[in-house]
Amino acid sequence: MKFNNFSKITSNILSSRLTGFFRDVLFANYLGANILSDAFLFAYRLPNLFRRIFAEGAVNSVLIPMFINQKKENEDRAMEFFWSIFLIFLLVTSALSIFIFIFKFDVISILAPGFIDNKNQFIFASQLLPITFPFLIFVTLSAVLSSILNINGKFFLPSFLSVILNVCMILALFLFKSDAHFALAWSLIIAGIIQLLLLFINLRSLNLIFKLSINGIISNIYYLKIFLKRLSYSVFGSGIVQLNIFISMIFASLVGEGTISYIYYADRIIDLPFALVAVAISVTLLPYLSKNILDEEKNVNAFNQTIIFCLIFSIPSVFGLLYLSHDIVNILFGRGEFQASDVLITSKILIVYSFSLPGYMFAKICNQVFFSNERVDLPVIASIPTFLLNLLLCYFLYQSLGAIGLAIASTLSVWLNVVIQILFLKMYFLNFFKKIKLFDHVKIFKILFCSLIMFLTILLIEYLFSFSLFLDLFVKILFGAIIYFISLNLLRLEEFKLVYKSKKFN
Repeated sequence: MKFNNFSKITSNILSSRLTGFFRDVLFANYLGANILSDAFLFAYRLPNLFRRIFAEGAVNSVLIPMFINQKKENEDRAMEFFWSIFLIFLLVTSALSIFIFIFKFDVISILAPGFIDNKNQFIFASQLLPITFPFLIFVTLSAVLSSILNINGKFFLPSFLSVILNVCMILALFLFKSDAHFALAWSLIIAGIIQLLLLFINLRSLNLIFKLSINGIISNIYYLKIFLKRLSYSVFGSGIVQLNIFISMIFASLVGEGTISYIYYADRIIDLPFALVAVAISVTLLPYLSKNILDEEKNVNAFNQTIIFCLIFSIPSVFGLLYLSHDIVNILFGRGEFQASDVLITSKILIVYSFSLPGYMFAKICNQVFFSNERVDLPVIASIPTFLLNLLLCYFLYQSLGAIGLAIASTLSVWLNVVIQILFLKMYFLNFFKKIKLFDHVKIFKILFCSLIMFLTILLIEYLFSFSLFLDLFVKILFGAIIYFISLNLLRLEEFKLVYKSKKFN
């Protein structure tokens, strides 16, 4: 697996997150954290939650391995199989969008019961949801088309799509400011259309044009049945995982005004290191594992290096967020309609979320082993007790601890999922499990030690210098990161160099 692919994806993900942060800064400034912003974020997040169920789960865990295997046997039949899957997703997401349009009041009552007590908020959400939800159609089909580009070594455009969405939303916020709720909703649809058109143009340049016939569908009936069976496992598994987010949303609506917004902003910040490393690695790791499924040594080395690589970024992120969370939230969102009290609550949620970061990355990498071996049932089983724990903790903690309790529930459930996936690796992939190093104590100690040095550097800078809030934070992060990576280099921890070295796992 070449890490120049990782660099391409990471650069685009960084662009996506930067434009996403700018969008959220404008969002907080113009819309704040109140009943109307909660209503919009509910309508905005709902199609994105379903996207994760259909697009991320099904495409990564089912479609890519099956397509690669079929392409080895018959490339034309593999392409007809791919376009058959495209048609299936088009029909399913369209049907779901129609369902949401018809039953929008019932959906809001179930998933955001706290809105019922506020008539204006409930009506506002019911007006926004029919506009935002069809975005699911475009974003799911874009994920399907992106998969075929990734398989053909084209990573730039698929990882750039979210930048297009962010730009459209930024323009809506600039133009309509505090009245941008409906403009933002329509910007999702416009961005979805643009994304899909660009992907079709890119596919055509590779001569991967739409090709589907009745005979093609009939010849792939056997594989389509297998796909639908595995898809059901994947959707169920992804659905269980995403149900945790649904549960958090339900209880957040019950906690009170602004809670959905607080959780959203904290989630956006914690998503940056997760997306930059774990998502980018998993996108390129899964095809590598699938292509080398019979070469266990290569896969073991890839797994071990990926785990350490993720820890190199996740552990210092925890150290940094423990101390800098309030400053980060304040600089990003603390202006306009976003009050000081909103900053304080969001920063506390962010601190709790930071402890889940290594767990999220670890679980993402473990998933790739199961997916590459076409054991999509195992993540499904692992997600069930995770969901139950989150549900119980949310129920018992939301009244006493509010939004902080929901964050604690989410974090603990993530680590339970990690423990279960490790047990599954041992139970079902024993030879692989014996060779991997889940906890390379020497390397982890080096990472912890360098993270501590970074933390002490940040404290020293704060003691010696005093600039503006923004410059203070910039200097702390910059010099903290420099000292951290210099320390890693002095301790000869080589994995961090993979970010800029274009080489294969060895």
